[in-house]
Amino acid sequence: MTQIGKKRQGSFAFVSHTIAFLCGFALATLISSRSNGLIESKIADDLLNLRASAQPVEDASTASIASSDGVVSRLALESDPNESPDTVSGDVSATTTAETSEVAAPAVDVTEAPVRDFLTIAKKFGTDKVQGKFRLPGCLANDATCTRPSCVKEECRPWGHYYQTMYQSRLADFSRDDTEPFQFLEIGFYNGLGYETYKEFMPKGEMHSMEISCLPEGSRDEGKWPWGNFASKNHLYQQFVDEERLHCGDASDLKWLDEIWKTKMKRDDAPPLKIVVDDASHISLHMITSVFFWFPRIEPGGLMVVEDIQPIHDANLFRTQFLPQIMNDLHFCGDPKETPDEPCFPTLQPLLASIHCEMHICIFQRNDKPAYEADLVIPEGALDHTTCKALTNSFGRKNGG
Repeated sequence: MTQIGKKRQGSFAFVSHTIAFLCGFALATLISSRSNGLIESKIADDLLNLRASAQPVEDASTASIASSDGVVSRLALESDPNESPDTVSGDVSATTTAETSEVAAPAVDVTEAPVRDFLTIAKKFGTDKVQGKFRLPGCLANDATCTRPSCVKEECRPWGHYYQTMYQSRLADFSRDDTEPFQFLEIGFYNGLGYETYKEFMPKGEMHSMEISCLPEGSRDEGKWPWGNFASKNHLYQQFVDEERLHCGDASDLKWLDEIWKTKMKRDDAPPLKIVVDDASHISLHMITSVFFWFPRIEPGGLMVVEDIQPIHDANLFRTQFLPQIMNDLHFCGDPKETPDEPCFPTLQPLLASIHCEMHICIFQRNDKPAYEADLVIPEGALDHTTCKALTNSFGRKNGG
């Protein structure tokens, strides 16, 4: 036997003898009280069994103790400092039996399952959601590799975004294996790289996506699509369609949205809708359509994500006209003693818990109010902040406010 083995055997023998001594002392106490009719004979028998089970085990380097909830932890009695507990040779385990469960240690809290890493998964699939991080160094070294080299802000120069920090901080809890099942919707499947990223990042989600390019080929006047099926380039395209997870249609059409919602998603056996991501046309009117339709239907605590809020022609009104109004509603109080104030968006304001924005992406979080079927209407002035009374009211300015 090696010196390490002898040392472990000695340590185990010391622990075993200590257990035996304690069990013997307890047994003597119990037996002495037995004559008074206070202790049943079965307890004394169990302690005898416990004492017998505490005999030394030859060359045992580890022992396992099963907690009452079935979680087993390995206790290394002593090991070589250069060896990890999982690589020690000659590992012999001893597990407590059901007979000793009455004296087992109390159950410990089960640790939450780990979260997944969005950046790693997104890089694997090649989605543009994180490409800014990887392309920025080369862009700064060589303007020819930039898509917008004239931007003052360096992060705006390369192709791609930096959404990894936002998604990791706000969606991480949904990525754990022990999270409750939920429903997820992406608006704008395109070639499916983002969809596959979400799918792997949040495996407990019932995933759905919408895409206009997989409509039948034909003119837009006929409700078709003339510019090719981008979605079909994804290797799982047909599977997603057959599973009714990829829905082909115009997500700016409120009636079509309502049909898909009620026939494909709002099923009796469906998990609650928790996350909706708009990553489609990046046209301001389409972006607010997503918010007004889906935000009331998202369950309490859920998230409405809007991407591509950059200063480009198509999306600019969302950034400069819609965002100031909904930000006003986040801070709305409606105190008539202060000012005759009104929310800009009465259908959204009562549901809004918070707004979190990073560069070119915002997440609107639902409060604890129940989801409901809002009217299929986009309010006038949603893209014109001057129509909101709160943003044209000058109260407070007399005092330098």
